[in-house]
Amino acid sequence: MYSVFESLFGPAGFQVVGVPTAEEALDVLAQRRPAALVTELLLGAMDGLTLLRQVRRERPGLPIIVCTEAPSAYSAAQALRDGADDYCLKRRDTATHLRATLRRAMRRRAHQGEIERLLKEIAELNDRFLSAMVELERENQALMERLRSEVPPPEGFRVLVVDDDVSIVAVLEALLRSQPGVDVVGLTHGAEARQALATQVFDLVLTDVQLGDDNGVDLAAWIHENRPSTAVALMTGFATVDSAVAAIREGVIGYLQKPFTDLDEVLGKVLEVKDKLEAERRQNAWMRAFHARNADFMARYRLLKTKLTTLQREST
Repeated sequence: MYSVFESLFGPAGFQVVGVPTAEEALDVLAQRRPAALVTELLLGAMDGLTLLRQVRRERPGLPIIVCTEAPSAYSAAQALRDGADDYCLKRRDTATHLRATLRRAMRRRAHQGEIERLLKEIAELNDRFLSAMVELERENQALMERLRSEVPPPEGFRVLVVDDDVSIVAVLEALLRSQPGVDVVGLTHGAEARQALATQVFDLVLTDVQLGDDNGVDLAAWIHENRPSTAVALMTGFATVDSAVAAIREGVIGYLQKPFTDLDEVLGKVLEVKDKLEAERRQNAWMRAFHARNADFMARYRLLKTKLTTLQREST
């Protein structure tokens, strides 16, 4: 199958190294440090998803595309969970699309690498400044500890549940309302969900893929465009390859299979998003206070933040 990749990407200016097994791919990755990985699912003793997981652990910033002639909803969803940048179908996606997908993944990962570098520079600049100002360091540390222990999230955690099955909505509402600080709104129509999202702010949307008057993937795309700070997780009892691939491309955070055999899995996903949001809010509160106390020092910080914001905007 690797000869197919060579014919797809070689003429477009990529220098392609093709190997038939995952084990050989790992050797190439260790010795030659290629700029991207495009892998089939069916590779022999070690499959493409296993390869994806191992490479993602060892080289978290490497662009990885799963490109297969044997697609399934399971493999597409699993590739999303394991950190693939995209999931392409050899028989259905054009050569132009496949090449553009690889270039887009490489560009996005390059931006992320530059973002990480800038964040390190910010951290190092902060350390140098604080070490030179011992008293100010002590005061800022005390301020940070107070904010961590005393400042609650400025807003509650709001979840919108959308499913045309009233019983599912009722179960999820009861489950999530049992958690402190979680506010839940349950709806059964896509049109109602869009209206609610247009006028209210939600931190997380749990939506079924198949709604009576809408489609969950289309709703996720609408949210991604109109409410980019709102996280989306899809629920479905009958996943398809198309919906799984579309979910990856719309940036959903998870794909929950119905019927729910373990409600703790659903609750765990919601609480994971909630914890992340609260941590971000506390960090932002501390940074606002830090900025106010150190205006001169923050001149350099603002310059780096401008570069970082530009890179983040270009990578989306």
